[in-house]
Amino acid sequence: MSISVKDYKLNIFMYSHIIIHYDEIILKGGNRSFFERALLANIKEFLSGAEYGKISKEGGKIIIEINSEDEQALVRPRNLREILKNIPGISNFYFAVSVDKDMNKINKKTVEVLKNYLQTENKKTFKIEARRSDKKFELKSPEINAKAGEYALNNTKLKVDVHHPDLEIVIDIGNEKCFIYFEKIKGVGGLPVGTAGNLVSLISGGIDSPAASFMMNKRGAKNIFVHFKNKTISGSAGGQDKIESLVKELCKFQGRSKLYIVPFEEFQKEIIAKIPAKNRMIIYRRIMFRLAGMIAKKENAKGFVTGDSLSQVASQTIDNITAIYNAANLPIFPPLIGMNKQEIVDIASKIGTYEISILPYQDCCSFLIAKHPETKAKLEEIINQEKNLEIDRITKEVLEKIKPKNIGM
Repeated sequence: MSISVKDYKLNIFMYSHIIIHYDEIILKGGNRSFFERALLANIKEFLSGAEYGKISKEGGKIIIEINSEDEQALVRPRNLREILKNIPGISNFYFAVSVDKDMNKINKKTVEVLKNYLQTENKKTFKIEARRSDKKFELKSPEINAKAGEYALNNTKLKVDVHHPDLEIVIDIGNEKCFIYFEKIKGVGGLPVGTAGNLVSLISGGIDSPAASFMMNKRGAKNIFVHFKNKTISGSAGGQDKIESLVKELCKFQGRSKLYIVPFEEFQKEIIAKIPAKNRMIIYRRIMFRLAGMIAKKENAKGFVTGDSLSQVASQTIDNITAIYNAANLPIFPPLIGMNKQEIVDIASKIGTYEISILPYQDCCSFLIAKHPETKAKLEEIINQEKNLEIDRITKEVLEKIKPKNIGM
C-alpha cells in the first residue's frame, strides 16, 4: 500500500488520540445524552476490527486512544480517518498528540509538532486557539494563547495572524491530559443513525434513491432497502449485483444493512394486461408502496424514503405524486423533492454512488409504459382501474418467497 506525502504527514507525529466533535447533538437539550450515547455506540460498531484503544466522552467531544508505535503506524490512522468521516453525527475530528498539563511541556510539544508539520507543508502564519475543558487549569484561554503563541513565534519561522492564519493550532486542556491538534477533518454532520428509527428505502438502480437514502441517514434514520426487480434483467446477475453494490456503498454511512429483492414479474404481467399504457407507471409505483408497506411492518419501520424530485420526470408531477403516495400506509420522506438533477448528482458523487448508479440498468417503472405517460393522474380513475387487478393473490405468492440479504460494510 503506497503512502502519499499527506498520509505520511498525518502519522509522522505518532498521534496518540483522535478528538471527535459534534454540533447538532449539542442543541438537543434534555435529550442530548440519548444522542451522545447513540453516536458513541455507532462509532464503536464502525470501528469494530480496527486498531484503537479506549474510547470515552469528555464534555462536548469524544476521545479515542490510538497506538501508532508499530510498523502499521503509517496505515492505521488513514483507515480510521476514512471510517470516521462517514459516520453521521460527527461534524469534524482531529488527530492529536497528548502532553501533560504543564505549560512548559505544552510549549515544547507544540513547537515539535509544528516543526514536523512544516517539513511537508508550506505554511507561513499561525494562530493558537486554546480550549479548556478543565476550568481549574492555572491559566485561562487567552493566557495560554499568549504564552504558547510567543514560544512558537520565537522557535519557528512562522508569523502570527489571528484573522486569516494558514494554520490554526488547538491546545485543548482536558480533564486528564492536554491535546494538541490541527488540520480539521470534516465529517458528515447531522444526527446518529438509528436515533430516528427505521425507514424502508425504495432503492432503484438510478442516481436519486441512493442519494435520498444518505440524506435520511444524516437525519438519524436507519434504512431497510427494498428493490423491485425488473423481469427484463432477471436473467442477468449484473442487475442485482449493481443494487447490492449501491447498498454496500451506503453501508459506510449506516453500517450493516438489509436488502429485500422483490420480484416484480407477475405484477408487471398483470398490469400490462389490464391497465392502459399511460397509467402503468403510476400503478407500478402504487403497488410498490403496498408491498413495501408489508416489509415495513415486518421490520418495524416508520415510513418510506424515495428519490422523488418534483417535476423531474413524468411520475413526479404534483398530481402523479399525489396519486402514487395515496397507496402508502405510512409517511413518505422524499428528501430530494426540491433539488434539481445537478444538485442530486453532486450528492451522489460526494458519497460514492454516482459511478455505480450510471451503469446500465432498466428499472420496473420504465417497463412497457406509454411514450407520453400520464402527467395529471386522476386518483378516482386510477383506483377504479386497480380494481381489475389480482394484486392480493400475487402479493401473497411473492412475499412468501423473499428474504432479506444482509450486506456488510
